[in-house]
Amino acid sequence: MSFFTSLTGLNAAVAELGVASNNIANSNTTSFKRSEAKFSDIFASTVTTKASTAFGSGVALRGIAQQFSQGGLQLSENVLDLAITGDGFFPMASTDGSALYTRNGSFMLNEENQIVNDSGYTLQVHPLNLNGVSDFNQAMIPLVVDRNLAAQPTTVVNLDIKIPEDVDFIGTTNGAGDILIDPSDATTFHAKQSLTLFDDAGEPFTADIYYQKVEESGIIGGQTILTDNYRVAIHIDGNPVAASYVDYNFDQDGNPVNLQEQIIPASPVDGRSQAITLNVTAVTHTKDFEIVDQTVDGSPEGKLVNINIEGDGSVMSTYSNGIQQLAGRINLASFSAPQGLTQIGDTSYRASGASGTLIHEQPGTSGLGTLVSGATERSNVDLTQELVNLISAQRNFQSNAKAMETSGTLTQTLINMRG
Repeated sequence: MSFFTSLTGLNAAVAELGVASNNIANSNTTSFKRSEAKFSDIFASTVTTKASTAFGSGVALRGIAQQFSQGGLQLSENVLDLAITGDGFFPMASTDGSALYTRNGSFMLNEENQIVNDSGYTLQVHPLNLNGVSDFNQAMIPLVVDRNLAAQPTTVVNLDIKIPEDVDFIGTTNGAGDILIDPSDATTFHAKQSLTLFDDAGEPFTADIYYQKVEESGIIGGQTILTDNYRVAIHIDGNPVAASYVDYNFDQDGNPVNLQEQIIPASPVDGRSQAITLNVTAVTHTKDFEIVDQTVDGSPEGKLVNINIEGDGSVMSTYSNGIQQLAGRINLASFSAPQGLTQIGDTSYRASGASGTLIHEQPGTSGLGTLVSGATERSNVDLTQELVNLISAQRNFQSNAKAMETSGTLTQTLINMRG
């Protein structure tokens, strides 16, 4: 009986040696989590066995448990290298589409602009809603960071301006004695505003807006009231836009009475397939022409120049045309019983029936860790401790081998006995 008891001890020592050796072998593996062999004694008895004289039957390997303690951080020059400080896993999708989880944040952009790891597994994120918040009710998708942004034509211009009030008028409001705006003659207008707009190909062109004050008069509410009247015209490349002359009328307090919408019509010949609408907010004042605010949509083609990943998982991409956009948000996965995860290699795991409840949350919430960009998590293996474990397992093996040898010697003695 003692022979088989010692045999279980040998097997246990071999298992402990194997676990310690694997830990040591992976001491430099990114995000590797050390394992511990867990053992339990074997005890067999019956109702007729006297408890005070019963002894065990050896040892059994109960399981090998990974220890998900935090590893140290290793800085890198790759902004897509990510480390988790705290609990959580990166949700991934394997090449066959199955869900995987890892703490190895060594990522890169593949040819499809997806964030992937060395094994080709894609980092998964939840789609963003209109407020830029992850929609956890939607299925996960790969995180995509576009290398190129297509050119966008200008379609809307919003202007907020203040027009000078104390200037002499040019021409009249009834058409008699009108003086046309001439860009080459500064005496034909009071103010000029230049806008850079973009055609369908993202090529910039300049639209100049000219403001010409005309005769001060008007009828408001059936009464003749002195008003400030402006004629406004748009010129592109020095040429007036067809039907671009509109009137801006202001009351005696400088508030608008009639601000007509202006349209720059589409011009396929000039590469503009869409009309451009000018939305204007304006008042008059006693100072020079002033631009309070102006926004212009549209942009040239942009090349990816930078990626910034915040601790909360937001991924912001910056392009050569100056545009910044939220490419997505990296959320972390967590399990109520992570030691129940199934290891599949490449420091990756699959969920199992023993891994407990899975949740996805934004980094830094619900007890999850935060992200550090430009760093990876080192192995949590303590080489000194593993060497001690190795020596201990070796001693256990030697002791059990000696016990087995002694048991064999006793058996041989019994065999050699003669009556």
